[in-house]
Amino acid sequence: MPRLLTSILKSILIGIIISSIILILVPDLRQGSGLPLTFFQSQDKTGKKLTYSQAVNLAGPAIVNVYSQSLDSANSYRRQPLTRSNLGSGVIMSAEGYVLTCLHVIENAVTTKNNIIVVGLQDGRLAEAQIVGFDPVTDLAVLSISQDNLHVVPQKEQASNLVGDVVLAIGNPYNLGQTVTQGIVSRINNNGLNYYFDYIQTDAELYEGNSGGAIVDSEGYLIGIASANFKTRIGNRIENVEGLSFAIPYSLAKKVMDEIIASGKVTRGALGFNGEQIAGGQVGSGILVTGVVRGKPAELGGLQVNDIILSVDGLATTSIRDTLNYITNTAPGTSVKLEVTRNSQNIELTMEVAELN
Repeated sequence: MPRLLTSILKSILIGIIISSIILILVPDLRQGSGLPLTFFQSQDKTGKKLTYSQAVNLAGPAIVNVYSQSLDSANSYRRQPLTRSNLGSGVIMSAEGYVLTCLHVIENAVTTKNNIIVVGLQDGRLAEAQIVGFDPVTDLAVLSISQDNLHVVPQKEQASNLVGDVVLAIGNPYNLGQTVTQGIVSRINNNGLNYYFDYIQTDAELYEGNSGGAIVDSEGYLIGIASANFKTRIGNRIENVEGLSFAIPYSLAKKVMDEIIASGKVTRGALGFNGEQIAGGQVGSGILVTGVVRGKPAELGGLQVNDIILSVDGLATTSIRDTLNYITNTAPGTSVKLEVTRNSQNIELTMEVAELN
């Protein structure tokens, strides 16, 4: 009898130990949910698939194909008119039918009377587009189409872009239909390619036909309008540089679009001088004037080459980009005061801002 009791106690003890181990390894049993049916199935150890399909599904239907065609009149050398066509992409920005694209995509239609612009939607519809206006400084143009049930690209009022963020370029390269390329934000500030704003630089591949299309983030929100690849001269040829492409930032593109819709154009202030940023040394920091345009406010106001601009309306010229932004955002006709160093003497000049053209 003692042997039997000992054997039973050992069995109970072993059962308790095994049960405790199972409860530790399978937490669901402690909550009374039972053993999962997949417990004895082989587990997939390949990991979660990385995909941006949701972002493409959100933004893709808002990216359109833009076909610009102009008809040159016949002349004494040609009996038949000559047709010129351009291919590009665009982005539906509002349910009212406003489409953003690049000016160079529709430039042949802008410069000739006999022209037509056709927008191809992703659902197969074709719509003739009207030119609302354009801005040569940013190379942006706004089109208008009359269609119902338009898919608007997702937008954030305060879009934040960081170097290293994943981006997707969506457009219509070579008229192949909607195509997606992927990259990262490579650079945002101080790329030195434009006096008035900084492009977003990415390594997402852009091809002929991508211009005017969308650069979106990994969630599908618009962060920029695809503009161009970086180009370099090799011998007598100009070639694209792979891995260097540029986009006009969303905040700027939206501002330009809103102003074009409101007034048909973008109005910017200008003084008519060229300069470069200097810092340190005996002359301190400021903008060294390298050129003055004849007949413009800078010349009329007395500004000279080799002057150093220290401030504009009391704002220190520690950044040429910030200084130019201040001037371009000043309404034409407004007087501004420049503090200038000339031959080691400080002088004050007053001039009236003109319209940039």
